[in-house]
Amino acid sequence: MNELVICRHRPGAGEGVTTVLTIGQDGKVTGTDPNLSLVLGYSNSEIDGRPLKQLIASPEDNPLSPDYASYHDSGRPLTVTFRHSGGYFMAARVVVRKVSHGRASPLAAPATARPVPKKPVTAAPRPSDREDIARTKALLAHIRECLATGGLPLEYQPIRAMNHPDIGLGLEILARLRGTNRDDADMPPREFLPLIERFELSRRLDRQVIKQTLCHLYRHPDLASALGYCGFNLSRGSLQDRTLPAFIGRALEKTGLDPASLCFEIPAQHAINFTAECRQLCRMLRQLGCKTALDGAGTSMESYRLAGRLPVDYIKLAPELLDGLHDEPTHLVMAEALQRIANTTGKVTIATSVENDIARRRVQTLGVHFIQGRHVSAPRPLKQLVSDTGGQSAGAIA
Repeated sequence: MNELVICRHRPGAGEGVTTVLTIGQDGKVTGTDPNLSLVLGYSNSEIDGRPLKQLIASPEDNPLSPDYASYHDSGRPLTVTFRHSGGYFMAARVVVRKVSHGRASPLAAPATARPVPKKPVTAAPRPSDREDIARTKALLAHIRECLATGGLPLEYQPIRAMNHPDIGLGLEILARLRGTNRDDADMPPREFLPLIERFELSRRLDRQVIKQTLCHLYRHPDLASALGYCGFNLSRGSLQDRTLPAFIGRALEKTGLDPASLCFEIPAQHAINFTAECRQLCRMLRQLGCKTALDGAGTSMESYRLAGRLPVDYIKLAPELLDGLHDEPTHLVMAEALQRIANTTGKVTIATSVENDIARRRVQTLGVHFIQGRHVSAPRPLKQLVSDTGGQSAGAIA
């Protein structure tokens, strides 16, 4: 059996209230505690014996899913959307723990009654707070709908060869989100990524982006055959997801695409914080035939060490490093160091955020192999890529 320790999110009101559900081997609720009504709004009799899947918003929110094994093992909380008795959805933090046969259940009735602590008095939320909470809930519901139905408006940004043989069409896939209303513009990542990360939805976003891109390539085999580098950004959730390589492997089997053309980009900060997980993921993706990249190298001394030691194929220089190449000598020295590391370890470098011809000439002098940025091309809708590639040299698409 498992216990779900559930703490309801209470924006602006501290930690909220915690309750415990005991889930049997058949996936049904076998026990509750008195705080259930405060957290989920149900009485104990309404919950006992019900399958857990009836209390969560969707199968992806099942906290007992094998996909969340790393959370179970480490005791880290994850965010789950539950169905409230009032008919609406609510987010809560959940910790999954095994019920030990050798210890008494915390749901067992105590031998003597204990006084119930008084609930702390909190100030009523101000109207502006209510509006912020309402907007957050609406955006979260919109994000969940987009992830469930697919159809994210993806964009791509071309990558051009400089001091390296042409490897074919190079591009990075960029995620966008449909506007909440039909006439609204697509939302850039800064408007929705913080909420996706807060509610542990980044893993689902990454998978949806990969799925849509591979489907697009499958529908356009000429485009797929011209592809040399297709980069996907990986979130922290995906780096800790042990089932991601299997998901990618199944997608490759279904589409028949060349795995060597796919590159999964790992942010340097995540690589620093989760080095062991990143190393394992790189090895598993390499077994599939895919490539990996360290993205954002050069912003810390630790990223230089990882650039040489992680089993990645590409090193992407951080935009902050390139900003001052023309007038900041230390930036030039740091970029040179990364290029030497790449040359020594047999890796390929990509300079990101190359915005003008001055920056292009600088990185070309350094020996950087590829460039990416508005000097090459601004991001474009992925659906336009078919017509864009007709008759062009794939590596020089702009």
